[in-house]
Amino acid sequence: MKKTGMIWLIALMCMFFSVNVWADVSEKKTEPDIKTDYYMIVESKQGGIDIYSHPDLESTKLNEELIPNGTALHIEGEVEDKENSRTWGYVQYHGMYGYVPLDDCRPAQSRKEAIDSELYIAGRDHVNYNADYDVKAYTSEGKQKLYQGPGEKYGTVPGVRDIENGETLHITQDAEMVDGSHWGVTTIDGRQGWVNLDDTEEAARERGEFSDKASGASEEYVTMVTSDSQNPSQTPAVTETPELTATAVPTATETPEPTATAVPTATGTPEPTATAVPTATEKLEATDSVTAEPTVTTEEKPASASAAEKESSIPAPFIWIAMIAVIAVASLLIYHYKKR
Repeated sequence: MKKTGMIWLIALMCMFFSVNVWADVSEKKTEPDIKTDYYMIVESKQGGIDIYSHPDLESTKLNEELIPNGTALHIEGEVEDKENSRTWGYVQYHGMYGYVPLDDCRPAQSRKEAIDSELYIAGRDHVNYNADYDVKAYTSEGKQKLYQGPGEKYGTVPGVRDIENGETLHITQDAEMVDGSHWGVTTIDGRQGWVNLDDTEEAARERGEFSDKASGASEEYVTMVTSDSQNPSQTPAVTETPELTATAVPTATETPEPTATAVPTATGTPEPTATAVPTATEKLEATDSVTAEPTVTTEEKPASASAAEKESSIPAPFIWIAMIAVIAVASLLIYHYKKR
């Protein structure tokens, strides 16, 4: 019994010490010592710097490529490494939070200087200072923010409402940043700021992600209908045309006949319907139209239609039933006649 109690006591003590050590390391490595709010611009002899998971050169690197010189970093906190006489900055880069050594960075005197530095490294081929076009806001969340610079790291413009989906934004400047993002300058309620141009209807259409919540139809469906036909309301008729051409091949030559019967000379003699067949086939070849067949079959035949047309429109089962009925009536008449 005493042995069991000792084992449990040792196990609990081990767990207690391990949890305390892990908590100390976690707090020391993940949270900055001081909260800050300023910008630094990368200037390194190596052409850039790395971002680490902890304020330690031996920790994991979060970036695949160096953060290039000229990039502005928003320093949200600091950690002092007294052992190595180094200051680490807590930053966000590409959606990841980590630490960068501030030895290879210089302070930006203002937010504008930080923005100008990033626009400079983006290059004049990727920055349009004289943009003049409109876009429509769109995000899956339904709204977005107006920022003080070309990136979320610059923070939102204070006192400005959220931008709703479908709202038209006039862009007066745009830039494709080094990190691949695309930003533009616009004005909301008299306040100027930057919006992410990847959060627009135009960009969502290109990615195939746009959906019209008001109608509940996806953009992919809309584009499919409009590309198939200029009149989307006639698309069901197009799907029915193979059935008409497959089951009614003989009647296809007779479809133009209503135009032939409309001629005054055709009313006097019903016989020319046989001679009108060649002309009907010629017209069919010349003006073969998908929409002509459904309109003829769906509309009622005129009273002056030919006998051959009427026979072709009666299904075979009805003919057999009519013949049987005629034979039955004839048999009854003969039976009563003989009985008399």
